[in-house]
This record gives sequence, structure tokens and C-alpha cells, in this order.
Amino acid sequence: MDEAILKALNVVVGHPGQIDTALILIASNPLFKGVPVMMLVWALWTRPAPHRAQLRARLAAALVAGVLAIALGRALSMLLPYRPRPIHDPDLALRVADTLGAHTLNGWSSMPSDHAVLFFALAAGIAMAHRLAGLVAGLHALVVVSLPRIALGFHWPSDILVGAFAGGLLAVALVPMLARLAGALDLERRLETQGWVLYPILFLVTHQLGTMFAEARWLATVVAAMAGVTI
Repeated sequence: MDEAILKALNVVVGHPGQIDTALILIASNPLFKGVPVMMLVWALWTRPAPHRAQLRARLAAALVAGVLAIALGRALSMLLPYRPRPIHDPDLALRVADTLGAHTLNGWSSMPSDHAVLFFALAAGIAMAHRLAGLVAGLHALVVVSLPRIALGFHWPSDILVGAFAGGLLAVALVPMLARLAGALDLERRLETQGWVLYPILFLVTHQLGTMFAEARWLATVVAAMAGVTI
């Protein structure tokens, strides 16, 4: 089933025209992946709502869950047995986009999809704040984030499934507890009195989630290299 779904989606790759370029752009550009979800969070955060304090507490909890999902995805990829990317398996005879090849994500385990862990965690967390918005985020996680990565051979469908389950479970387990903690800390009042501190932090968190901590990861890699440490 895994291979059948993979090959069914892979048929759109390798044809003349702009399909390959579009798929790679969608799969790699934060403007298609993380930014729309963070825009959705900000839209919910700033919209008038009868229970705004509760809504914001749950959204803040969802963002924290997203940060933890990044760490969870990385931890699982290190703890689970190494799984090569489909694009690196010559026996599959997949169609490969011109700009991709043996160098693409080489050395990174396919299982689980860290994208799926993050975006399905965010979708589940947002759904606890606003059901319709959570549904939109979930569809985005599936159609925009996950399917192009399968079609291009970055992941097996089961990588996405495991990542989605892990991220969703993380959000379901943590968001209610974190939202209660935010309520106990009187987040809404603190936003009014200490917004000059909290809103820049909120911006930084949403920016980093929107880019999947790309700059932070790059900085960590550079610092580690300077220290002679491999990460």
C-alpha cells in the first residue's frame, strides 16, 4: 500500500512544463508551508471573539505544542531505525524532478516526516481553539505540506501517517493542560500590561514556526561547527 500510494502520486513528477518547479516550490518555500498557518493563528488572535481570553490561551498552547513538535520530530528521527528516502531507492524507479537527485536530503531519515509532526500538531491545537480553522489547517497540512513531499519522493506515505499521529497526539495531550496554565497565569491581563514584552516574543515564535526554525537550525549548525561538534 505504501509503495502503491507513493507511485500513484509520483506520476505527476518528471513531465515537461512547470509542474516540477511548482511542486518543489510548494515543498520548500515557507510562504506555502508555515506562513499561511501562522497567518491563520494571527487572524484568530486579533479577531473579536466573545471568549477571547480562552481562545488566546488555547492558541498560545497550540504554538507551544508546535515548538515541542519540532523537537519531537527530530527525536523520533534519531531514535527510530534509519529509513532511506524513496528518492534514494533506485529499485522504485521513481520519476525525479530535474533539480533533485542523490544530494537531496541525503543522510536524513525518512521516518517520521518532521513536517507532518509539526503541521498536524498545529492543526490539532488550532482545532481546540477554533474548529473550522483547525479543519483548514488540517487540510493545508495534508494537501499543501504532505502530498507534494510524497510525490517528490521525499517521504513514504507511512512517514506522513506516523508524523501526523505523533503530532496530533502531542497536541491533544498538551494543549488543554497548557491552555489551563495560560489561564491560571492570566495571560490576557498580562498581554495588556506586558504586551511590549510578550508580543515581540509571540512574533518571534510564530516567525520561527512559520519557517520551521530554519534560521535557528542554521545558526546552531554554524556554532556547532565552530566548536568542532557535529549535530
